[in-house]
Amino acid sequence: MTTEASGELGAACSLRHTAVGRPVPGSLHSVSVSIPDIAAVIGYESGDAATRSRISWGYPRFRTHPYVTRVAGLLAQDGIGPANAVLLTRSARAAGAAATYAGLTPEAVFERNGLHGVRLPADGPSAARARAYVQHTGSHLSSREAEDILLDAGLIENRQAEAAVEESPAEAVRAVLAQAYGVRDAADVSLHNSGMNAVAAALAAVSGIQRENGRRRWLQLGWIFFDTMSLLEKRVIDVEHTTVPDPFDLSEIARVADAHAGELAGIIAEVPSNPSLRTPDIPALREIATRAGCALVVDATIATPYNVEVLPYADVVCESLTKYATGSADVLMGAAVVNPASSFGPDLRTELRRHGDEPYHRDTARVAARIRGYAERMDRVNANTLVLAACLARHDKVVRHVGWAYDAASRGNYRKVERRPDAPGGLLMVDLKVPLEQVYDHLAVAKGPSFGAEFTMASPQIFIAHYDLLSTPEGRAALRARGLHRDMLRISVGTEEPERIVETFEQALRPL
Repeated sequence: MTTEASGELGAACSLRHTAVGRPVPGSLHSVSVSIPDIAAVIGYESGDAATRSRISWGYPRFRTHPYVTRVAGLLAQDGIGPANAVLLTRSARAAGAAATYAGLTPEAVFERNGLHGVRLPADGPSAARARAYVQHTGSHLSSREAEDILLDAGLIENRQAEAAVEESPAEAVRAVLAQAYGVRDAADVSLHNSGMNAVAAALAAVSGIQRENGRRRWLQLGWIFFDTMSLLEKRVIDVEHTTVPDPFDLSEIARVADAHAGELAGIIAEVPSNPSLRTPDIPALREIATRAGCALVVDATIATPYNVEVLPYADVVCESLTKYATGSADVLMGAAVVNPASSFGPDLRTELRRHGDEPYHRDTARVAARIRGYAERMDRVNANTLVLAACLARHDKVVRHVGWAYDAASRGNYRKVERRPDAPGGLLMVDLKVPLEQVYDHLAVAKGPSFGAEFTMASPQIFIAHYDLLSTPEGRAALRARGLHRDMLRISVGTEEPERIVETFEQALRPL
């Protein structure tokens, strides 16, 4: 085991302002970047060249890691093609699937020295489709694998030092998750290249199993994470799909499921949903899915298995281990956990591995070192979330509503699957009465994409996830219909001392 590069990673960005463009938390493998004011957010999302020049980092599925870009440059020198036309993937499977989705010929797929990827055309929509496939399925090349390639090539002097479990790390991660989810056999836990890779594998696995029965339709509950919606809407997973806008409307969900019962492959739900933090009635969904003969897939990343028990109702549960499981915001990885009692179980165990990508071994080693603190981390996050939610409720001149697991709309459903009292998870969606910049720009916490770190983070989530909709009157109307608008602040509560968290938010809210 090695040691951290410079003490606690989170200390570098905990409860203070961080300069624009700085990787968050500061590791070479950081999954977030500081975008500390709304002007910079707008510049970044609109593609402003001056802003983009200051922000060279980003969430690895959305912004190519600098090390991966350098590896693409090496391949360009080796004759693969121009560096900006080389799309690197985690596996041969992903490269082939990306090329197929983009409508490219098999000749576009390459392998060189164990690396896999796609040669992209210079123009046309195919390049964008191939990149979209890799983003939506989380099948990108790992920054740690790129780091090792650059080290072997003599282009960097050493690897970043970090805590890692070198001996059987995959087994260590699966053992922790098996215990957390309550499964006896760790073989029911499959590990994937990212959280989205786990979700994409689950949807593809269920679809493959159900297609033999003539079932090709998915039922989506409400407004969920945009990449998950993209898997269905853009037919990255080649299926049909139907959306029930209100995840609380059980009668409508049942009506739609019954109407499509003969063709329904599965239902996809989140606990709570991202970004609205709405929790559907999971036990009722199980009954609906059983009656329709379809699978129920649940993404429990936000709630975590320490706070909710959803596996008994689901056929498979997905989780992004990038978030609370590690808390370090410096590694992408995901997991899918099969319900041993599911009628789809035996096939799912095989199909999940066939449709997903195995994580790079150093990413697994990093997760294994961090996941040992998962349960304790959630205890602290839960306690701090309760304190901060109470603080925000007192500022009713600024705060219109706080969306979270315990708000009036979701509390009853959440408590049906809650493992213990006072366990809401760490996300709050704050509906502000004032322009977002009046709070966001003055808030002394890490600000940028991602959540689930052990340090408190804030995100202008509607800007980051749905800037295209914010940019048009029609888009803004579509957001409002779902209870979303520009002046909403997502808070990911960390493990700092609760008094410090409250004081930090008081300083931003008190003058308003």
